[in-house]
Amino acid sequence: MQNSLITTQLNDEILNQQATQAFINYVGQECSIPGFTIPKPFKLVKAVYCNEYRILSDGDNPRTLFYIRLYDSPLISHLTSKKIPSLNKNITQCLVWTSLIPQHRDAFHFIATKFFDYFLNQYNIAIVPGQMTLCSANFWEGRLLEAFKTKNAGVFTATESHPKMKVKEIGTWFDFQKIWTEFLFNSSENIPDPTVIIISKKEDC
Repeated sequence: MQNSLITTQLNDEILNQQATQAFINYVGQECSIPGFTIPKPFKLVKAVYCNEYRILSDGDNPRTLFYIRLYDSPLISHLTSKKIPSLNKNITQCLVWTSLIPQHRDAFHFIATKFFDYFLNQYNIAIVPGQMTLCSANFWEGRLLEAFKTKNAGVFTATESHPKMKVKEIGTWFDFQKIWTEFLFNSSENIPDPTVIIISKKEDC
């Protein structure tokens, strides 16, 4: 997850409660997602105006325990490919946050992967350069490793500065390691990097 205002809000217990209550009062609507059930007493709430989901605790002062938001990626929204049909799907980016409380972090890590799988059926997921926490790097490494291990997903790199948006599929994690290491280093050091990493689910699988 990129460092952001939402990270600061949700990491602080008091700010988390305040932001959660405002979310419930003004834009939150309880919902469900096909394929998995949120264990009680937790509940899943979606923003009425965008693809933002939160898992909330129960009680008089509910807290956000898990947060995910999808938003359009303007960098490569025009990307299409006749040779790789799956790249013609809409591209989105994910902002993910999980509670730092150990029992919550362990429980919702699984839910984070389920959310990701659910959205990957509808979108291509883009990872773009930027400040990234260790938790975020760990989350993305897990999703990338899964993509390399499964037959129905692919990992691609695109160069934002290239006029024709040159896209290349990476066959194995071994081949990808140098790219990923440089990507993380440039993100942590705030070094400009035109690389965009795309995880795509193949449509014929």
